[in-house]
Amino acid sequence: MTAIDPITRLIAIEEIKQLKARYFRCMDTKDFVGLRKVFADDAVFDASCSLSIEPAADAENWIHAGGDNIAAFVENAVAALRTVHHGHCHEVEIVSETEARGVIAMEDQIWDAAGKLFLHGMGHYHETYRKESDGWKIVTSRISRLHVIVGVD
Repeated sequence: MTAIDPITRLIAIEEIKQLKARYFRCMDTKDFVGLRKVFADDAVFDASCSLSIEPAADAENWIHAGGDNIAAFVENAVAALRTVHHGHCHEVEIVSETEARGVIAMEDQIWDAAGKLFLHGMGHYHETYRKESDGWKIVTSRISRLHVIVGVD
């Protein structure tokens, strides 16, 4: 691991925390243009555990490559829904001045168009990040779940 000045390391960690906060806010406010900007062009997003603890039977259909494809997938998945995502307890390791990895605890609640809560989940995002000319970007992201309640009344 490259020796990194402590101040540079702390600034990078804060910038990555801000990046993940932007991801959650853009998803919940349906700002899909802003959401696209958090992902690197070559990003890969594994959402195979979005709806359950175990990967979906068709897990390969839940893995999306490319920032444009990821943003389109998220838009298609949540545009008509009310969502609330919270990220917290960020564990971020700065690997170099341009690379990092992290695990972010998360909780989400999703309501259908009629206002019925149909998913309440808890888990983690496992991610890698890269610093590009316009700031830090998510390069890989994988959701893991600790608990999922589907069909909440």
